[in-house]
Amino acid sequence: MAPDPVNPLENLIRLFLLIFLAFTAFFGRSGGSDINPPPDISTGGAQASGSETLTVVEKVDALILESFPAQISVHVTGYQPDGCTYPVQVQQTRVGNTVSVKIYRILPPDIMCTMQLVPYDENIKLDGSFESGEYSIDVNGTVVTVKI
Repeated sequence: MAPDPVNPLENLIRLFLLIFLAFTAFFGRSGGSDINPPPDISTGGAQASGSETLTVVEKVDALILESFPAQISVHVTGYQPDGCTYPVQVQQTRVGNTVSVKIYRILPPDIMCTMQLVPYDENIKLDGSFESGEYSIDVNGTVVTVKI
């Protein structure tokens, strides 16, 4: 019995498949490199435990609460840029008449999230009381001005 003839197209496909598998095995690792970043000096050489992901803010409405002294609450709408379900953290700082609000999540470095936008809609009461004057409120880069 005579051997089956060799199809050159079949051999070409096998060659490309072999090259693809070798390429993915070599470069398919996370980051594509074996080089580690230098240690973070601020943490005593330890690597960071996660990455900070800011909430995307689309709209901020400031609400002045009826109290004396005045208090302010902000209604924030926006979205999380991925489908990870990690808790949202809110950090506030105040310098003079400027209030900065940072809304973020800390995600583990090796986490894989779905590619979906998750709505964010919260009321955040600002710390402290507010005397008469004009205040600037910055929520993740979206700035509103309030006059009391």
